[in-house]
Amino acid sequence: MMKPTPTTLAPIQTTQTSSGIKIHAVQTGWVSVKSRHVAYRGLDIMRLPAIILDRKWTPWLPILTWVIEHPEGVIVIDTGETHRINDQTYIDCDPGTRFVYSKQLQFEVSARQEIGPQLERLGIPTNEVRWVIQTHLHSDHMGGMRYFPRSEFILSPIDYPHGRGALYCRYPDWLNPTFTTFQADPDFEQSMTVTKAGDVKILPTPGHSNGHQSVLLCDSQINFFFAGDTSFSEKQLWQKSVGGISEDMAAAGRTLGKIRQFCRDHPTVYLPSHDRLSVDRLLGHQISRDSVNYKTND
Repeated sequence: MMKPTPTTLAPIQTTQTSSGIKIHAVQTGWVSVKSRHVAYRGLDIMRLPAIILDRKWTPWLPILTWVIEHPEGVIVIDTGETHRINDQTYIDCDPGTRFVYSKQLQFEVSARQEIGPQLERLGIPTNEVRWVIQTHLHSDHMGGMRYFPRSEFILSPIDYPHGRGALYCRYPDWLNPTFTTFQADPDFEQSMTVTKAGDVKILPTPGHSNGHQSVLLCDSQINFFFAGDTSFSEKQLWQKSVGGISEDMAAAGRTLGKIRQFCRDHPTVYLPSHDRLSVDRLLGHQISRDSVNYKTND
């Protein structure tokens, strides 16, 4: 199949919370996946064969990372993709990993689109980033890890080091992560608080990967929910549609149900990593809510 040409990379987009915290959306290239990768209906035993045999590709989707200029230190949520992803030697961790990244995914990433150069252009030296929080360890979320040797990485102990789909042979040699440890949370059952102010939390959102986690920034007026790959779009969240590539379909469905309920109970901007409309919602502080177009029964 001939690869389509992605549109021009969007510039870094920035908004500010009511308390003055800046949030930057940094796009590190584009990815295209199989249509059944995004959504699949049928017997679970046939899910992976259906994805592999699918000949229909999605439009190019953004690979988004998020940067929070917090008073306690800069926080990076996911490190995006590297331009080396199309190099067969880079993805050769094992036969299964090589097959998935070379045959089931398409990438368009240049060196200047990686998160390190983009942060430098933004005026944020990578050595001044305090925390890097990985929602999970698939390549398009961890490809820029090498830029942050001085940062504290917060990873899921379930996904690290050999979670399914993780490009484990490309972890930096110096990586010595802090692991998430969750406590009871009145709003989302469990969470881990990152900042002393208590306004940045990590939430367990398993399904896409068994250790998938999301990040919540709580502002006085609204919340910003950095969702990783809990869904491919906000529409998918409200339509109760589970991603076909989910490692655990049942867990993914439960996670989406919890997120929907959280959004009903708390004004929240929902920001998946591959939603072409995430940046617009971020800039407009658009609250995620059920609607006629996103109708669901739960």
